[in-house]
Amino acid sequence: MVAVRAPDRPRGLHAVRGHRVFRVARPAVRGLEVTLGTRHFSARRSAAGWELDGRGAPPRAAEALDDLVDTMVALRAVDVFRSRDTASYGLERPEATIVVYTARGERRLVVGAMNAAGSALYARRSGDPRVMQVGTLLLTEIERVFYNRDGGS
Repeated sequence: MVAVRAPDRPRGLHAVRGHRVFRVARPAVRGLEVTLGTRHFSARRSAAGWELDGRGAPPRAAEALDDLVDTMVALRAVDVFRSRDTASYGLERPEATIVVYTARGERRLVVGAMNAAGSALYARRSGDPRVMQVGTLLLTEIERVFYNRDGGS
């Protein structure tokens, strides 16, 4: 009798499923523009490190930017669907707009309202008719950049 092994189950990052939201590799990210409500920041990465709003980023802000980029390049949609009614998802007047700059151009994501459970945010990529749900960690990472930029301790 031949023993049959069960299939290997992916674990950790290999178990993640869902559409990649930004479809970009970490080293390709050259800059970010983020608007959240009335707040805004602009960040550029160079060989010398991060520049935040036209000045060298303080160490904690640079670390927060690195973590934000890590989150964005790994970000997967929890759900994806088509809907003509973008207003119901808060996408007509987005809560946040994120632009990722690479050598090949820019990728823009608008972030709308939270879902009813408060566990995900509705989002849409420019040029993509689909509505996605993404985890709220994205907002946490953005808030961390603002906190460290504005001198939080």
